Amino acid sequence: MIQGARAGLYLVVLLLALLSQLTQPEFLNWDLLKNFYMFVLAGLFLHLVPFFNLNLFFQKSKLMGLSFAIDIILISVLSLRTELHQTLFLFMYLLTIILSGIVFQSRGAFLVALLSSIGFTLGALLGPEMKSLQFLFILVLNNVAFFVVAWLSGFLAEQLDLLGEKLKAQGLSFRSLQKLNEAIVQTIPSGLLTTNLNGEILTLNLKAQELLQAKQFEGHNLTEKFPEASGMKAGESLEVHRGAGDSLQLIRVRCLNQDNESLQEQTKLYILDDLTQLRRLEFAVRQSEKMAAIGQLAAGIAHEIRNPLAGISGSVELLGQQTQTEDDRKLFKIILREIDRLNHLISEFLDFAKPEKIPNDSVDIDSVIREVLSLTESYEPKELHKKIDLESKVIISGQKDKLKQAFLNIVINALQAMSTTKNPRLEVETQKNSEGLLVRIKDNGPGMKPETKTRIFEPFMTTKPKGTGLGLAITHKILESHRAQIFVESEPDLGSQFLIQFPSRDSTV
Repeated sequence: MIQGARAGLYLVVLLLALLSQLTQPEFLNWDLLKNFYMFVLAGLFLHLVPFFNLNLFFQKSKLMGLSFAIDIILISVLSLRTELHQTLFLFMYLLTIILSGIVFQSRGAFLVALLSSIGFTLGALLGPEMKSLQFLFILVLNNVAFFVVAWLSGFLAEQLDLLGEKLKAQGLSFRSLQKLNEAIVQTIPSGLLTTNLNGEILTLNLKAQELLQAKQFEGHNLTEKFPEASGMKAGESLEVHRGAGDSLQLIRVRCLNQDNESLQEQTKLYILDDLTQLRRLEFAVRQSEKMAAIGQLAAGIAHEIRNPLAGISGSVELLGQQTQTEDDRKLFKIILREIDRLNHLISEFLDFAKPEKIPNDSVDIDSVIREVLSLTESYEPKELHKKIDLESKVIISGQKDKLKQAFLNIVINALQAMSTTKNPRLEVETQKNSEGLLVRIKDNGPGMKPETKTRIFEPFMTTKPKGTGLGLAITHKILESHRAQIFVESEPDLGSQFLIQFPSRDSTV
C-alpha cells in the first residue's frame, strides 16, 4: 500500500502534466519538457522496481531512507521544471512525510520533513514568484505544516504499532487459550459429543471417536451410528452394551442441553464414559470379598467336620471286621468310600482356605501355558481348532506349579464345555501391555447364564454332574495371590472368555 501510494504520486503528476499540455498545445516546448518527463519517469521507475521483492526492500532500512531522500529531491526538481500548480507538489511533500512516518515513525518523519522544508524553501526562493511579505508568510506556514504533519504521522504510527502489538498479544493469548481448551477437550478420559436438536453431529473428541469406533463423524446424524442415544432428553442417562466378544464395551451416556451463542442455536452435549474396566474391577472386588468370607467360613467348618469324620471312619472299619454277610461288607465299603471322598473334599477345601505363599520365583508364562496345553490334549474334543499365540516373552514373579494348576483348571473347563459344540475352537493368547501381561483364553462353547457367571468363582458352584465346584475357586485364589485380576466375559450360545491381567514384574504390592 505504501509503495503503491509513492508510485501513484508520480503517475498523477505525469497524467496532470500531459493533460495540461494537451489542453494548451500552442505553448508546448519539448526541449524544456524532456527533462521534466525524464525526472517523472525516473521517480515512477524507482518505485515500481521494489514491487518485484517488497519484503526484501522494506527490510533494508537504509535503502528505504535513501528512496525517501530521492523522492524529496525529485519533487523539488519537478516543482521547478513544470508549470503545474505548486499546490500539487506541496501535497506530494506532505504525503511523502506521512508515508515516511508510517515506515520510520517520528524520527524518520522529522528527517523527511527537514529535507522537504529545505527542498520546498529552495524551490520557492528560486522560483519566479514575487518575494513579497505574503509570500514569506505562506513559505513559513508551509514549513511549519511539514513538521506538524511529521509529528502527527509519527505519533499515529507509534500508536498504531502499540495497538498492533496489543492486538497481536491478545490474539496469541486467545489462540493459546483456544489451543489449551482444545487440548483439554481432546485428552479428557470421557467422550464429548455435541449435536444440534436434529441430531446432526457438530463436534466430538478423541475419546468419543474411540468409543464410537469412528474418526469422521461430523455432518452425520447420531442415530445412524448410535441409535441407543436417539430421543434422549437433558438430564437422562443410560448404559449401552456395544460390540461383542473381545470388543464388548459398556458405555454410559449422559445428555445435557447447551445454549450455543456462537451458533445462535441450542445444542445437546453427550458425555460418554467407558465403564467396561470399572465393572470388571467391581466384579473382581466383589469376588475377592466373597472369597475372603467363604475362606474364613471354610476353614472353621472343615476342621469341625474332619475330626468327627475320622472317628466315624475308624468306627466303621471296626464294625466292618465283625460283619459276616457279603451285603454288609459291601455297605461298609460304600460308607468308607464316601468318607474318603468327603475327606478328600475337605482337604481341597482346606487348601483353598489356606493362605498362599508370596510368589517370588521367575516364571515364563508362555512356557507354563505350553505345558498346560500339552497336558490337556486328552480332554480335547474331536476336530478342535486351536489358535495359539504365545509370543509375549514376559517373565513374572510367581509359583510355576500353582500357575500351572490355575491355567489347567481354566483350559480343562473350556475343553469340557465344548464337548458337544460343532466346530469347537480354542484361542489362547498372551500379550504384553502397559499394565504388564494379559492372558486370554476363549472358547466357543455354550456360554454361561448371567447368574452362573456372577457365581463362577464361588466354592461348590458347579454345573457338572460330578464336579466339586472348587476348581475355579482355587484358580481365583491362586491368581489373586499373584496380584492378577481375572475377568470373565460370557453370553449364552456365544462362548466364554477369561482375561487374566498380571502386573508388571517391577510393580509394588
